Formats: sequence, structure tokens, C-alpha cells
Amino acid sequence: MLLKTKINLKKFFLLSISTTILFLLFSRGWNDIIGILIVYVATVLHLGMLAEAVFELVKSQVSEGHIHNVKDKIMYLFAGKLLILILSLVISRQIMGNRIIIPVINYVIQIFILTFSIRSKGRE
Repeated sequence: MLLKTKINLKKFFLLSISTTILFLLFSRGWNDIIGILIVYVATVLHLGMLAEAVFELVKSQVSEGHIHNVKDKIMYLFAGKLLILILSLVISRQIMGNRIIIPVINYVIQIFILTFSIRSKGRE
């Protein structure tokens, strides 16, 4: 699993949870809180699977020069992440109604947080 070595998990979860708490302040009741938390958990799973698939793809390209040996794993990761995201949005839409935009905006912000949390050789 490449996520532990490529992503600063402490930075990711610190920023991720703090922005989610900020969006929880916009909730009107327990239904909104449950909807936001469902999408948040699905977002973390989705972004983890996305990062793992991309890191596997890049690693296989660099080491072997071709991707056929990890093609199945990448396909399952992308299919799983898509299924998780769609199911969480459908469930949250049923719970929250038209206020589904709140967790969707949080999802977009989580993508930027993941990008900011990726370790590169030059920075920690």
C-alpha cells in the first residue's frame, strides 16, 4: 500500500476533519449531520482508492515500463471508488434533500487537501 509512504496522513486528516467540522456547522439537524458524515466517509475512501490507483499506475510505469501487471487492480479500484461515491451521494440526497450541495462542496475541498498532503522529494 503506497498511501502510507506517499501521503502525509497526519496533515491530511487534520485538514480534512477540520473542514468537515466547519461544514457540519451549516447543518440544520441530525439528517444533515448524518448526510455530511456519510459523504465524508465515502470521500475519504474514494480519495484513498484514487490515490492508490494512481500511485500503482505510476509505480508500474516507472519500474517495468508497462502497466499490464496491475491493470486488474487499477480497474477494481476505479470501479469501487465510483460505486462508493455514487451510493453515498444517492443516500445523502435521500436524507438531506436539496442541501446535498454542502457535502459536495466539502468533497471538492477534500480533493485539494489530498493534493496538498502528497509528499514530494523536496518537501515534507
